[in-house]
Amino acid sequence: MHKKIIFIMLLVILSTGCTRIEKEDNNYNDIIIECLSKKIITNEVARGYKFYIPKGVKLIKNYDYNQKFLIDNDDIYLYVDIVSYYYKKELTYEEEINSYYYKKISYNGKKGYIKITEEDNKYLVKIVYNYSKIEAYTTKDKLNKVVTLGTIILNNIDYNDKIIEKTIDESVGTFREVTYELDKPEDASNKFREYLEEYVQKEKEEEKVIQLPDE
Repeated sequence: MHKKIIFIMLLVILSTGCTRIEKEDNNYNDIIIECLSKKIITNEVARGYKFYIPKGVKLIKNYDYNQKFLIDNDDIYLYVDIVSYYYKKELTYEEEINSYYYKKISYNGKKGYIKITEEDNKYLVKIVYNYSKIEAYTTKDKLNKVVTLGTIILNNIDYNDKIIEKTIDESVGTFREVTYELDKPEDASNKFREYLEEYVQKEKEEEKVIQLPDE
């Protein structure tokens, strides 16, 4: 019965565009697994990959390897790590210390985790999966929605191996760094980098840094 309720919620999101999710418990892992079990045709293109924008999510900016979305006036950031995808790097899990919620994710051979921390009566959501990361700063009543829609976005990233290989082969130097600040109280700050630090490069010969050409 519990899984049936989650499935119905996901159907509402995907088919009608209604993103109001009412769920009192905080077992976000159940929501994530339900989202990961369903692949959706992508509807937006980025450099080296395609991704899906669910109904209820507005794309604000589309950069080479990260996107900014809006969900109910909350900024949502997507970061895609094509370098780690190309080299198939292992994931370094963040620690569970001081977490409001933490759970490792393993599905169809892909690994990741969800971590939610409470800051100033709001919640920092971080979901890592499929060589990509979603981060958002939201209120407790919207946690279910952010987790659901964020997981749908991560799960439906479709990488283009040929474009990624060409980009890496033609690039030298370092990735151009893009820094954002979440919309949060003035006495709190959180900055994110374009390159995912969760994925590590072990082999020295593969630890080359990539320079993306400026547009």
